Amino acid sequence: MAGDLVTNVLPVLGRSLEPRFNVFDVMHHGLHEKQISNVFRWLLNRDGTHRLGDRFVRIFIEEVNSALGAQEGFADTGYSVRQEQNTVLSQEEGADIADLILESADAVLVIENYFTSDGHGHSFDGYLQYGQRHGKRAAVVMLCRDVDRSLLSTAWSQAAVVTYRQLAMRLHEAVRRDAQYQALNPHAFSFIEQLRWKFDQEAQIVEDQDVLDFVVAMCKGDQANRYGKSPHRVAAEQFSIDVAAQAARRFEDGRALLERIRSLLKTYAERVLVPQLNDATGEVLARAVSVGNSGLYLWTITIAIDGDLVGSPVSRAQLKFGPSAWHAIEADPAWQGAYSGDEPDYSKIFLTLDNPLRVRPTGVAIAEVLDGIAADDTRLRDAILKLLGGSRSR
Repeated sequence: MAGDLVTNVLPVLGRSLEPRFNVFDVMHHGLHEKQISNVFRWLLNRDGTHRLGDRFVRIFIEEVNSALGAQEGFADTGYSVRQEQNTVLSQEEGADIADLILESADAVLVIENYFTSDGHGHSFDGYLQYGQRHGKRAAVVMLCRDVDRSLLSTAWSQAAVVTYRQLAMRLHEAVRRDAQYQALNPHAFSFIEQLRWKFDQEAQIVEDQDVLDFVVAMCKGDQANRYGKSPHRVAAEQFSIDVAAQAARRFEDGRALLERIRSLLKTYAERVLVPQLNDATGEVLARAVSVGNSGLYLWTITIAIDGDLVGSPVSRAQLKFGPSAWHAIEADPAWQGAYSGDEPDYSKIFLTLDNPLRVRPTGVAIAEVLDGIAADDTRLRDAILKLLGGSRSR
């Protein structure tokens, strides 16, 4: 399973890491949802100084219609835009503020803007009823940077999800090919270019899949132990000596991506996986969810298990990925022989039980966590129940 560092790592180190100017980064703009709402309100105003007319509105409506799927599409013209609108119809019931409203003579789109696809306490039904209040056709739109399907398990699963990146990329492509627009509106065109770079993977020079490929290569090359060193900046500097400055940047990106994955997987375990396990057994089989807090255990999600319910001495199940999976399979002497099977695929999530110690692949890819595992996906639940069932005979 070991491999040469250069052989494993250099193939995934190809992209230039030279920083790129971006006006949003210089002004620290785009760090708050209100700032982003301001930008999209400007673009959705057909009379805005961008001089796009309703070109961006058409793109936005097309993306909404695509997200709604088989439903009858909304017309793509005739809209006005408002910002920060109270959607509560009764004055006695307080306030629930929608970020943006697009309204035409016969249709209303109520838009919630948030970094992740999470209604975060806003009422989907209240938004929809506000849009329908005058007998108009309405839809609720989730405008976001990151899509996490596990956060759309309530009524918000009916929302049309549209990302900053989708809109920015499509708008840029439309004006990039319009020489006349560029000539007449050079400043607006420059702004749209900056917008595209800001929201194209949040201006990440390294794409998520590229960073994930790097983390996997680190595991294959027996270099995953570097992720357990603290402070990680020192580890990154030492690594840069070994494989040059470009590798150091990718190392840092890899750690940041691992932290994102850990956060997403913990959220999924709490909101989806634990309820799935308990519903399947009709008992409180799975209890608290926690994460590792140091070294190579940082990339571990632990689920407390009541083993008595399945006739097992098991007290915890763990989802391990990246360096944590590598450590359990190849480096931790306490787990010697706990893994059985083909050569480990470190682009996937592994499952462990603690009594006796066992490590098994789940078949669920880490990239799926980044995309958002659907609330009705039961693969991780089934893997845990299968391994728990097998523990009874041990």
